[in-house]
Amino acid sequence: MADNSEMTDFDYINKNFDRVLGKPGVKAVLALDRETGNVLKTGGNTESFRKESSESSKPSISNDAPSEGTTEPSNAEREGVIELATLVWNYVNVTEQFVQDLNKEDTTRLQRLRTATQELVIITDPRFILAVAHDTKPNSG
Repeated sequence: MADNSEMTDFDYINKNFDRVLGKPGVKAVLALDRETGNVLKTGGNTESFRKESSESSKPSISNDAPSEGTTEPSNAEREGVIELATLVWNYVNVTEQFVQDLNKEDTTRLQRLRTATQELVIITDPRFILAVAHDTKPNSG
């Protein structure tokens, strides 16, 4: 039996990434480095997050461990992913500070943010942030 303490952060993220991405209604999944906000891995339709915005200091996408069979993302897709990563990372940091102000011994673990068009489920860990975007439309079938 494998000991989770021997797993690298990337192995830990990869363990259930594809399973989460395959769930009904999941539009995209992002894995971010908790300390820097840099994108560790993406999956799904990340282009749906592309918005025009002004340039600012943004996290970058890591190319250290590309997935097999993946193609290089387009510039628009890359920018959309970086923009989403920046928004998620900033949101997590602000809500974490809010929780710390309420109770210094508490931490956030899971956050759900629902809008009219999508729902973000954000899981925080000391090493990474996993953000899962869900479609809010009911399944047709």
